[in-house]
Amino acid sequence: MSSSLPSFVRPVLALAFPLLLTACGGGGGSGGELALALVTNTTTAQASVSASESFPTGLVVASPAELGGASAAAASTTARALAVPLGAGAGRAELTDMAARIEAVLAGDTSVSLGGLLSFGNLFLQGGNAGCYGPQLLYANHEDGSGTESGLLPGGDLGLWLPTDAASGQPCVVAQLNERTAGVKHATRQGLLLMAVMRATIAGSGGVLALPAAGFRTDLSTPFSTVLAAVPALTGLTVHAATVSLDPFGKTYTYRLAVSRNAGTSAGRSGEIVLQHRPGATAAAYSGVLRVAGFDLGTDATFGCSDRMTGGRYQRARVTTVRYSRHGYQIDFGARSGQYCGAPADLADTDYARQVASISAGELDPAVQLPAGAPGSAVVAGTSTGWRGNFDRFGGRYERTTGAGQFLYAWQAGTGDSHARALAVSSTYDSAADSRTVQGYFAFTDALATTDGSLLGMVCNWAGPGAVHTPAARFQSQTATLAGLASTFVATASHLGYAPTKACASTTTVFDANADGTLAGGEGQGTLPALDAPASPSVSVQGELVSRGYRQPGYF
Repeated sequence: MSSSLPSFVRPVLALAFPLLLTACGGGGGSGGELALALVTNTTTAQASVSASESFPTGLVVASPAELGGASAAAASTTARALAVPLGAGAGRAELTDMAARIEAVLAGDTSVSLGGLLSFGNLFLQGGNAGCYGPQLLYANHEDGSGTESGLLPGGDLGLWLPTDAASGQPCVVAQLNERTAGVKHATRQGLLLMAVMRATIAGSGGVLALPAAGFRTDLSTPFSTVLAAVPALTGLTVHAATVSLDPFGKTYTYRLAVSRNAGTSAGRSGEIVLQHRPGATAAAYSGVLRVAGFDLGTDATFGCSDRMTGGRYQRARVTTVRYSRHGYQIDFGARSGQYCGAPADLADTDYARQVASISAGELDPAVQLPAGAPGSAVVAGTSTGWRGNFDRFGGRYERTTGAGQFLYAWQAGTGDSHARALAVSSTYDSAADSRTVQGYFAFTDALATTDGSLLGMVCNWAGPGAVHTPAARFQSQTATLAGLASTFVATASHLGYAPTKACASTTTVFDANADGTLAGGEGQGTLPALDAPASPSVSVQGELVSRGYRQPGYF
């Protein structure tokens, strides 16, 4: 059987019952929705609602420096599909390319292979660091300590250390942003694609299925199982729930999908996707929240809870929420991801993610967190729905045809950190030259539970002898440009260098400046900071970025 959308030849019958929802927006508590029905008649179905009126067309969550999978020809096709006069390179941005692919799936375009897009495993991916960012670093004669101390600085704390990432060949700001956002990109991509397939399943059912009227729900679990069974990457999945409901006020659609594979085994995984979408006056005006949760079992106590275990393994939940809106060609999103403790008891229940994660106004609440615990040891969750580790916040405002816009990504490995690391990025597209430019800035922010997104400055000695975590009024910056159909950005300006000391300079400290894993005699000594800084002492780091044209996304 082909992996493209099949034709539905067997009607699925069910009775229609009223849908009881607890609030405008179709949420539902931990007790589950009280009604079920396949819409089969005109009293409980909407006569005519286009896919674009009931789905967030154009929405993608990704790095502005990420390139999609489009070839040169496909990129040109994507640009033409957007009905705008763009160069061949415009459609290659992930933000543009994937939007076109999702819309093709939504339209039931059988030339788009679901097998090449869908992956259950992508619900469980997490972002990481590029090789050029924050490597482990040998040092000796550290001047912030006794002057004779030597050791190894841990990875992750040193910022954009090398100008170019060896593995990808990209400038470090591009490589790091792409690597850090990989987890949220893949989770939200799968969530949106699967919801698009659900909507296309209704449209392609030959009238057997329809969107529900206000206060009702469409159950498409059986036909949707048939669709997923035709996708090789999704074989073995059990569909526990696949529904679309409309709140009693006729304002908000709620899509929900719950699936599992290898249930009851140590390799068991399950996923839940919930999309609450509120259409506006046109298909180019909408708002909503997407939630994607992946549940599995692990052996690492660092992010586990001793009272959330199955068969000697820790129950883990990776939860992502995305608040979004669209106004014409402008799309805004605010994504939050974190690792929590817990696993579903019953996937037929609704909103299971709400039972393991603290969600406020549809978004994860970073202020609700579990205690840090000793390194490498589990904690007791008790009744808390707080995050255990690896929390990220990613905000963006971009133009859907080019991917140009403003972005802010901040991350924090553990709940005990006093500050988070952050990349602020402005992305532009030049239609005449068919080129895009990324201007990125790295510095520390307040902890994710309290930050307003402002970059505070650099902490040059985070983990060395005599470390002080007070940010100094300096930051790293790098400008990178991509021309036409090139696959690699080129750095045109970099202000990254410093020594891992409180002063960001070295007098006697020896350190592995080129991060090759060896410490040559005198290496790094005499280093002066080559960091960027505000033009005036009276201007904050954030103020300096604003003066250069950076604007913080509203949904961060």
